[in-house]
Amino acid sequence: MGRLQCVYWDLDGTIADTEMTGHRIAFNKAFFDMSLNWSWGTEIYSKLLLIAGGKNRIRYYSKLIGEDIDDDLIKKIHIRKQTHYQNLVNNGSICFRTGVERLVEELQSRNIDQWIVTTSGKQAVTTLLSKKFKSYSLLFRGIISGEDVKLHKPNAEAYLLAIKKSKVNTCNSIVIEDSEIGLSAASSAKLKCVLTLSPWNQIFSPFMKKACLVSDHLGDINSPSKFYYGHTDENMVNYKCLLSLLENNSK
Repeated sequence: MGRLQCVYWDLDGTIADTEMTGHRIAFNKAFFDMSLNWSWGTEIYSKLLLIAGGKNRIRYYSKLIGEDIDDDLIKKIHIRKQTHYQNLVNNGSICFRTGVERLVEELQSRNIDQWIVTTSGKQAVTTLLSKKFKSYSLLFRGIISGEDVKLHKPNAEAYLLAIKKSKVNTCNSIVIEDSEIGLSAASSAKLKCVLTLSPWNQIFSPFMKKACLVSDHLGDINSPSKFYYGHTDENMVNYKCLLSLLENNSK
C-alpha cells in the first residue's frame, strides 16, 4: 500500500500561471530591448511551450522564421528576459493558481516532503516562491532547476535527480504537473502524476490518461475542482486525494 512521503511540484503553469502573463511578456520585452522585431502572441507561445527551456525556445523560433541567431545573442536575450520576469513577479503581475497555497500548507502540516522540479532557472524559481511564501526554504526541501540537468522535460532527468536527492521511494511519491511534457517526464521516471491543466489549455487528450488524475485546478473550499479523468471521493486535490491515488495505483 502506498504511503505518501513526497510531492514533486512543477512550477510554471502548475504553481502559478507564469507562462502567458509572465514569461511570454518578459520574452517580448527582451526582444524589444535587443531590437528584434519579434512578438510572441498567446497562440504561437502555446506551441513554443512544447519546447522545454527558454533558450531552446528562442533558438527554435529563430530557425523557424529563418532568422538564425548565435548563442551569444540568445544568452543576452535570456538574461534580459529574466530581469523583466523578476520585475513582473515583484509587481504582482503573476497569480498563484487555485489551491496551491492550501495544498502546500496542508502537506507541510503532515510532514510531507515537497520539492520543486522545473526547467526554469533557479533565480526565477526563488523570486516567484519568495513572493508568495516568505519562508519557502522551510516548505520545500529542495529545488531541481533547469540549471541542474542537461536534458529538460519531457526527458526524465530532472525527476530522476529529484528522486535521488530526496531518497524517497517512487511508490511513496507523486508529481503535480500541468502539461503533457511534464506528464511524460514524470511517467518516464516511474512517478505517478496529477495533472492540473493550465488555464490557457483546458483540452483533454488521450495521452493524459497516463496521469492518475486530471483536473482543471487543485481546488479550494469555494472553488471545487473539475475532474476530467481518474477518480477521487474528494472535491479538490488534497492530502486524502493524493494518498488514495497512491493506494489505488499500487494495487
